[in-house]
Order: sequence, then structure tokens, then C-alpha cells
Amino acid sequence: MKTEKNYIIRPETMALVPCELSDGGRGTLVIEESAQRYIKALPKAIVAQSCGYYGSTYSGRKKVAVEMGYKSMPPICVCGELGIVFLSSMTERSDTCAWLSFSHVRQWSDNEQKGSVAVMLSRGKHIELPMHARPFGGRVMRAMQYAHQLRERMTVYDDAESSKTNDEPKRFGFKENGTFYIVDSVREDE
Repeated sequence: MKTEKNYIIRPETMALVPCELSDGGRGTLVIEESAQRYIKALPKAIVAQSCGYYGSTYSGRKKVAVEMGYKSMPPICVCGELGIVFLSSMTERSDTCAWLSFSHVRQWSDNEQKGSVAVMLSRGKHIELPMHARPFGGRVMRAMQYAHQLRERMTVYDDAESSKTNDEPKRFGFKENGTFYIVDSVREDE
């Protein structure tokens, strides 16, 4: 399979898992709803680049999650408008850290013989991660709660927009001293 240089996360992106590329270097196997791709960058670099593509920084997204109370291995909102939130399988500093889109995780269970968790993603795709089901489930639940809290914050503005009335000012004036004011009435011929 061909190796690509860059990748931007989108709604159909389900997982970013570290892999060994054909040249022996490390990269990422991107699992999408209907395709797989090999990318030369590591999973965290793809998450960071995607945050930038959607108008933020990885460190900014992480800082907001930490401020909202998600201190240890916080979920990362790659794009709030598209509802793309990713969770890490382990510390982000590890080259073996996988990243999963919480919205594509359907169920998970312990594979005690292997000491891993079997995760079922959208479209019947399965992935095994080197961790146990309990901590993985906790990360999925935290990502779900985080996404819900972000949606709730945006809903406040949607509700405010829909409840606006027509008695809002239509015209604003400019004074000579450099300040603005609301024009009380608008003449019909304007």
C-alpha cells in the first residue's frame, strides 16, 4: 500500500494507530469507515496537524480540556463544529499511543489471554489495544462527557439565536469622539 506524507482527520476517521512502514520507519495506519491509509507521520503529529487545520492548536485544545477537569490523558476536540473528539490509548508521549474517535467506538471487552482490549468500531471493524477494558471504557466515557459538555456550550448560543426578537436595534451610529451608539429609530425612507 502506498504511503502518504500528511493526513487531516475528518468525520469518517475512526482510528490512528502506530505502525511500521515498508521502509522500516514508524508511521500511522489510519482506519477510516471505508478505507485504510499509511501515513509517514506518527498519530500524535496527525492529531496536532488536524487541530491546526481546523483553526486551533493541539496545546490549546489540550489546555481547554484540562481546564474543564480532564487532567490525565484528556480527550482532544480536533474540531468542535464537526464533533470530532479523539481519545488516546496511553500517554501521548509514547510512540505506541493509538488515538480513537470516540464517536466510532461501539463496544469493547477484555481479551484476558492477551492482556488487551478488543474494540469494535463503526462498520464492524475491530482493533486490539494493549490495555485493559476498564481503563479504556473510562477514557471513552470521559470523551463522551467532554463532547457533550462542548455541545452544551454551543447549544446556549444556538438557543439565544433562535429566541431573538425583531425589536433589536437595526442601526448603529458613530460619534465624533470615536464611540458608537444605538440609533433609537430608523426612518422608513432609509
